[in-house]
Amino acid sequence: MAAEYFFREFQDNQQRTLNRAVEAYLAYLEAVEAGRPLKGGMHWKKVKGREYLYKYRDRYGHGSSLGPRSPHTERLWAEFGRQRREIAARLSARRQQLAEAARFCRAALIHRVPQPVTRILQCLTPGDLTAAPLMVIDAHALHAFAFAAGVFIDAPRDSCLIKGAASGLTLAAAAEVSPDAFLRLLRQADRSYENLPGDGYAAVNRQGFQVRLLRPPTSHSGHRMMVRNAPGLAVPDESGDLAALMAAPKFSQVVISRRGDPVTMTVPDPRALALHQLWLSQRPDRAPADKERDRVQAAALAELILRYLPQYHFFSAELQLFPAEVARLAENLVEGYEVETD
Repeated sequence: MAAEYFFREFQDNQQRTLNRAVEAYLAYLEAVEAGRPLKGGMHWKKVKGREYLYKYRDRYGHGSSLGPRSPHTERLWAEFGRQRREIAARLSARRQQLAEAARFCRAALIHRVPQPVTRILQCLTPGDLTAAPLMVIDAHALHAFAFAAGVFIDAPRDSCLIKGAASGLTLAAAAEVSPDAFLRLLRQADRSYENLPGDGYAAVNRQGFQVRLLRPPTSHSGHRMMVRNAPGLAVPDESGDLAALMAAPKFSQVVISRRGDPVTMTVPDPRALALHQLWLSQRPDRAPADKERDRVQAAALAELILRYLPQYHFFSAELQLFPAEVARLAENLVEGYEVETD
């Protein structure tokens, strides 16, 4: 595996820079959340010669009346304005702190995640598409685990570990998402995204970066939720055991974009993703190059867990969702790694 990838641990100053960036980012998110009740606005509206205070929720003017002008509504108006000014000042300060943190991240050389990926992640605010977040399930997910472990995963340009990662992103949805909602999300990040012909869940921008969304199966058999190419399932063959992957615990981590901006990436539990890649690497209908890439990615993630994320044990109860043969493959991989390091 040495020729395919290697790990470099963060230096002390790089870890400190990441920690400060995460603190600045979380403070910014807290300020954004504090301002949510103030979304929309207030204005006075004259109706039949009397003025009424209206609270509206969006730019289309949807809202309701808070009553006619009176000492009470005057106080509501004044208090709303005061809170809006306070939150605007707070957000401005937090944005300045984020910009400074981004400069330090670039200087510390920890800015790693491609910009097309992070621009999409920045648009994944709660409630936009589904009750559960969209997850990154391709090679870009390795960034989340690497930042959590405090290491870089480096690979030669010809390594299959990162082959194809620069040209696309694969997301998975835990709930049903309409094609229109998916395209609207992508166009928030880049207006040039267009659906690929014949597929409402795959799009490409003018630079050729492709984004694909895998949807949950419409049914499952038993608690193991296995996908076995059953008729009626809306999961393409190449998605692998998507139902089991989506049923695993979620893992969220702040990562750093190529511009230095922090952003949250949600991915499957690292053990689940490693087993998922192993499952894919054993499929007889998969192209040899894809199977090799899946195998190397599974090995890199398994080694990362063993060396830097010991809190994640491979054979926990959550992973019983996966077929026994996949668990045996993971066990063999772990035993092989232990033999190599003895």
